[in-house]
Amino acid sequence: MNPGELNCRITLQQETKVSDGQGGYATAYKPRAVVWAKVITVTAKTTDQYEQMVPELWHRIIIRYRRDVAVTDRIQYGRRVFEQIGPPIDEGEKHAFLRLECREVVADAADD
Repeated sequence: MNPGELNCRITLQQETKVSDGQGGYATAYKPRAVVWAKVITVTAKTTDQYEQMVPELWHRIIIRYRRDVAVTDRIQYGRRVFEQIGPPIDEGEKHAFLRLECREVVADAADD
């Protein structure tokens, strides 16, 4: 892969647990790193959830290899947020690039 194709600036966000004040916890995300990436839209579909049609986009995000990327990490690209749907994949097992398979749930256009 040509490193010049990594033309999108993304933020890797680490999942953390925060006390909710009632003995439980809430999930929060804090920035782990800002890296260059290639964001490729793989597929788009609409699913029926709770009697509501929800559009969903699936993406493949390629970044330079890092040892600290976990499957629980989230990716932020501008105002968009991506959740990983599987563990990071070491492309070619060469420790050069990581492939992140992600899902983005698109907010309803009427919410803007």
